[in-house]
Amino acid sequence: MSLKRLLIAAAAALTAIPASAGELSFWHAYAGQQDKVEFIDFALGEFAKAHPDVKLDVVAAEQSAYKTKLNTAMASGNPPDVFYTLPGGFLNAFVNGGQMYALDEELAKDGWRESFLESAIAQTSKDGKTYAVPVDVDSVVFWYDKALFTENGWTVPKTYDELLALAEKVKGDGFVPFALGNKDSWPATFWFQYLEMRLKGSGVVSSFANKDPDATLGAEATKAMELVAEIAGKEYFPIGFNGMSDQEANMLFLNGQAAMMLNGTWQIGASADAPEGFDLGYFAFPAVEGGAGDQSDVLAGVAASFGISQKAEDKGDAVTLLKFLTSREVMTKYVELRKTMVTVKDATTETAAGPVLYDISSNLMKGAGHLDPFYDTAMPPAATNIYYSSLQGVLDGSLSPADAAKRLEDALRAAK
Repeated sequence: MSLKRLLIAAAAALTAIPASAGELSFWHAYAGQQDKVEFIDFALGEFAKAHPDVKLDVVAAEQSAYKTKLNTAMASGNPPDVFYTLPGGFLNAFVNGGQMYALDEELAKDGWRESFLESAIAQTSKDGKTYAVPVDVDSVVFWYDKALFTENGWTVPKTYDELLALAEKVKGDGFVPFALGNKDSWPATFWFQYLEMRLKGSGVVSSFANKDPDATLGAEATKAMELVAEIAGKEYFPIGFNGMSDQEANMLFLNGQAAMMLNGTWQIGASADAPEGFDLGYFAFPAVEGGAGDQSDVLAGVAASFGISQKAEDKGDAVTLLKFLTSREVMTKYVELRKTMVTVKDATTETAAGPVLYDISSNLMKGAGHLDPFYDTAMPPAATNIYYSSLQGVLDGSLSPADAAKRLEDALRAAK
């Protein structure tokens, strides 16, 4: 064999060498996010103290770069042993490729599965098997400034009709009813999804992802699109909202120019710099009269999860790491550092979460009939792009609600 061939063979062998016994490669996407970095440094530091025999080779990247890096590693057949992954379409692509280790046998031991919210586990499962453990979950609610409501005599609505009546009054009082910055397309999806959930029920997009032959958005999708168009037509959103960023919309809300904002629980952190006197409150998306869905359902998606590669040689240590990361103690630290709800039961304590987030976790979430994952995360990427463009078209009037609903239905059927 020539020297050149020897070097090529040696290089190929090196890239294929797995972590040695007692060593795991661990990848995450927390780089550049201070609170997440603080958490993962804490968690891995504590793991090292508890399991000094397991050495971790940690690789961190920022979110957008991470997706490319992980996809490349998976495609080349050199995946990390344990890694961060988004749920839904991103995870399912690896599952379809036979690259994920099914965790069901391990989850059945020592009450591990029961320690999670079952609705969260469902978002990292496919075809009856679970391929990652969910970490945190965000829910979407209406946010408002209690002080502004009191000052203007506004009351929290219980029904969708009351919400529209309130919006008309707010507009008449000289305020923007709903802050919305839809430049990045995802913020308006909360409106469509909640209306679809209230009108038809939860689990619609998940049924497409699970290849249910009866999956359909139904006529309710057209109705939901019509209601979203109605909000835009009545000018309840800010002028130019389709070209406005979420951050710009948030400034309208925090400065008291807009009365309400339909947004995720990350709004608590986004309101940290609100002017003095601002008193953040929340209320659930109101009931839609005549809707067939469970009116208590909450739009709540798993934001992050961790899984194990099918190629990982030491799956025992890999499972030990996942169990440690999702222990109640470590997850409570996550809540304390990030002010975000987690998927582990009773880990979102009042002390760690603060009063608003704790109330959402212990009342709204626990009282929900179902937690429905974010449509755009649950869909395959191609369908998500059509979802975004169709909804934007409805909002700017360039696409009819019926055509938008059909485009979305066709995209979801094509991806099944």
